[in-house]
Amino acid sequence: MRTGPVWAAMETIGKNTIRQLLVPAHDGLDLAGSAAAALHVRSRYGRWPTASGPDELLGEKLAAVLPEGGASSDEITWTGSRRPIPADVVRDSFDGAIGFTSHSRPSLRRPQIGALHSIVGYQSSGLTEPGIVVMPTGTGKTETMLAWLVAQRPERVLVVVPSSALRDQIASKFETLGILQQEAIVTPGVIRPRVGRVAGRFDDEESAAAFVAACNVVVATPNAIHASAADMRRAFFSGFTHLLVDEAHHAPARTWTEIIRAFGERPVLLFTATPYRRDGLTLPGRVIFRFPLREAQKEGYFSTIDFTAVLDLDDDDEALARAALSRLRRDLDAGHEHLLLARVGSKSRADEIHRLYSRLAPEFAPKVIYDSLPASKRDAAIRAMRERSSRVIVCVDMLGEGFDLPTLKVGAFHDTYRSLSPMVQLIGRLARTSSPVPIGTASVFIRQDPKQALSPLRFLLREDPDWDKVLSDITERATERADEISEFEASFVDNPPDVPVGLLEPKMSARAFATTTADWEPLAAHTVYGEAILDGLISINRDDSIAWFVIETVSELRWGDIPSLRATDYTLVVLFYDRAQGLLFVHCSDTKRSLDDLVEAVVGHEPTPVNGYDTFKVFAKLDRLVPTNIGLLDARDRDKRFSMHVGSDVETALTEAERTHKANTHVAAKAFQEGERVTIAAALSGRFWSMRTASNLAEWRRWCHDQGAKLQDSSVDVRSLFRDMIIPVDVKVRPPYPFLAVEWPWELYVGTGTSSRLTYGDKGVPLTDAGLRIDDYGIDGPLRFSVVTPTWELPYEGRFGSTGVHYRARGDEAAVEGGRGTTTPLSTWLNNHKPTLLLSGDRLITGDDRLLAPRTELPPYPRENLRSLDWATAGVDITVESQGPERREDSIQAFMARYLRENQTFDVLVDDDRSGEAADLVGIRVDGGDLHVTLVHCKYSSKPDAGSRLADLYEVCGQAMRGARWRDNAALPLLERLDRRAVGYTRRFGGSAFEIGDREVLFRIRQQASLLFPRFTTIIAQPGLSIVSASDEQLRLIAGAASYVQTVTKGAFEVYGSS
Repeated sequence: MRTGPVWAAMETIGKNTIRQLLVPAHDGLDLAGSAAAALHVRSRYGRWPTASGPDELLGEKLAAVLPEGGASSDEITWTGSRRPIPADVVRDSFDGAIGFTSHSRPSLRRPQIGALHSIVGYQSSGLTEPGIVVMPTGTGKTETMLAWLVAQRPERVLVVVPSSALRDQIASKFETLGILQQEAIVTPGVIRPRVGRVAGRFDDEESAAAFVAACNVVVATPNAIHASAADMRRAFFSGFTHLLVDEAHHAPARTWTEIIRAFGERPVLLFTATPYRRDGLTLPGRVIFRFPLREAQKEGYFSTIDFTAVLDLDDDDEALARAALSRLRRDLDAGHEHLLLARVGSKSRADEIHRLYSRLAPEFAPKVIYDSLPASKRDAAIRAMRERSSRVIVCVDMLGEGFDLPTLKVGAFHDTYRSLSPMVQLIGRLARTSSPVPIGTASVFIRQDPKQALSPLRFLLREDPDWDKVLSDITERATERADEISEFEASFVDNPPDVPVGLLEPKMSARAFATTTADWEPLAAHTVYGEAILDGLISINRDDSIAWFVIETVSELRWGDIPSLRATDYTLVVLFYDRAQGLLFVHCSDTKRSLDDLVEAVVGHEPTPVNGYDTFKVFAKLDRLVPTNIGLLDARDRDKRFSMHVGSDVETALTEAERTHKANTHVAAKAFQEGERVTIAAALSGRFWSMRTASNLAEWRRWCHDQGAKLQDSSVDVRSLFRDMIIPVDVKVRPPYPFLAVEWPWELYVGTGTSSRLTYGDKGVPLTDAGLRIDDYGIDGPLRFSVVTPTWELPYEGRFGSTGVHYRARGDEAAVEGGRGTTTPLSTWLNNHKPTLLLSGDRLITGDDRLLAPRTELPPYPRENLRSLDWATAGVDITVESQGPERREDSIQAFMARYLRENQTFDVLVDDDRSGEAADLVGIRVDGGDLHVTLVHCKYSSKPDAGSRLADLYEVCGQAMRGARWRDNAALPLLERLDRRAVGYTRRFGGSAFEIGDREVLFRIRQQASLLFPRFTTIIAQPGLSIVSASDEQLRLIAGAASYVQTVTKGAFEVYGSS
């Protein structure tokens, strides 16, 4: 016999509902017993009494009414009470209802039974940290939750999920108990739980508490929970005994964290397929079970995945769509009921791509779905997809977490995700193998987006025949990194219960003490601070020699004498004993607190603090040190004993510190370290710090170790460090040095530069594609330059005054089109976003109108370092710089391209000789862990013969200095720019900008770039420079460019001229 579903009467409190499934829809019901022995029907879902007819009264019981004709008939109807079964009765029915059956017999899957064992064991250990369960998409996280519910019999459980769609899906699973009764994993006597769904706020504490008390399980989103006021939330949370968090990679988000913290020491489980986040934040808790993706593939929970990367110089979207549609048609011809999912990143892109698919495949009735679409249209689109009246769906993040449709088998990623987690989840849904209709192998088509070079997705976006292994490997690597952090944090013992170690983010700040102790005893801090230590607990990681604790200080209010109120301060103290260096590092969030007694107690003797001028050794091995803040102590003048100096005033502090009666109390600076920008500061007291904040204790420990190596370096001369510092000076008058180059603010290249357009008339270009040409290299008067594009150029100038440099147009004005349709005159934009101005002698004027210049005059560039080439024999016209699209063979650029091909090895060599160029030629190759970049700046000779003309060097030296910035951000802005401009070159001229390699090779380099160390070579090619007769002025001009370029890039600098 069979039956339809029978639901208990639904209860509602506002928008929130409580449902209970009394009888699931199923068949296979048998009639058992006899008239004398209580005739009843039974199945794997339960046992119910029978009634002779719908009018028979059975009190509070629900009874089956057999159809006329007796047991041989088919459909059962029901009579009697539809009242919900109380939550405590449901819980009692779970007692002994599930066994830990081996996964080799009909039971839970291997990852599910493994997770269940791990959870039960962990929750029996007495540990109170949240437990993290890592199970790949498709391995049955939800059924694991259900099995845990029956096995552990919790009183009341809150399940937190990220979306309302997933709330309804998870709630439905709890209402039916999923496959547990269907596959007889639990005994027939189990009663299905009362499940609450939170869709809106509670109006009072009583209704919130009553709602929870009536349920076994409540499923809610953080947004729905936070719709209620704080008092109602407290009443709501207090009724639960356990918390489950699904899609727990969201857990570090503020609203999620508040929920987890509200549970205190009550058991918390975090379920996720991907325990890592793009922002580096870790999940709160420790990993208690992890099922590797490769094992899920081995077990057959995932199908294999066919992968195709699409990279097209003309139209990537159309090429991708055609490839994906071709695969869909082949799959349908083979009898597979497949659907195509096209993923995009925004609503506007969704509409654009929907039009594309509608044009290419109208027979598949493409649909589009995104958040702001009316619910009726969203539901209609999903219904059409489930019914397969539509075979193509274009979506924006709507079908990822929690969505389950096994016939989605063809994925077209027109816009990839920025982070790995949702990408892996969505691909996992495409690769599911369980389906009621015929399905085949999953296929994924990805538009290779070079912008993903910084992401773990770079491994997904390359052409790799073993993509299944790649997916497994990157998931494992990311998970292992999360495990390492989790294990590091889990290795601390005696953590204060309200201060999870994973949430500690100390400032990059410490003091160092030299010690010869063989061991240390951080617990001795009790003798110093006693009961002031929060909860009396000092958390220690013995393996990594780190300890931390919190000092709680209660004091009188400073703003009033109110007996009932006290001020409470919390101070974080972290200690790291670096045995290899013989240094104890101590961080204290209260920087004024004395640490001497603590350190002496911990190491057992009076240590030697690293202080005085030795502290300033942290400035060693840094390039282009620019002080931003200096304190000065006068040992004689008691009235003006201490003074603070910032901006251009730091020169006074450094100069006066060289006198015997004054000393620098602290120095803060910015600098370059191996080509990367850093901040560092140090004080005579012994404290050293950075403006950065550590994301965890492990990162702080590594930073301390790096500083310790410099503190112990006896070869460092602190006085010479100060002498070499570059002093910022406010500029109000024109510095008397040649003006070599101007560069757009660097933030444009790593931010929104390509989204802002520069327009004049009806012609426009991306802002950073506009060139900035110097019109006057003189040493006085306004700074004159022109903004140059392929179709127009306009002159501008910068004049000096009391507020620094002020820019204005010297004729017609261009405009900058920004976001949201705003338009700003370029001169106004320049005054609000001031560019960097490069002058001769390694000097520059920053965007805040300060001149940075070496404190000593640079010597001329060594003549012997100049290199000559035989331009004449090669037939080069030294007055012709560019080869142009026609590839003029007698140009300087064409000759240098040939020279580089013959003498060096490159993976790609790109012609970038257009307005806004990075260089005339850019050569790139990957060698082991290094990314070698060669920037070649060519300049024509003003006369047919080589000579000592200073004017022949001004522009090319400025170009070389401007190109040094491309070393920033692991050269990724350079690689992205080359790719975009190569596409533009092909569209404009029809040929290729690549002298060596192609766009796919460049793309593969970009995928690796963030893992490589950039090594730059800068080349100046000016055949008009006579090596023999080069003047002292020319050599000094080259020396300034070389000094700047080599400092910023840490790379080689070469100059090619004529003999």
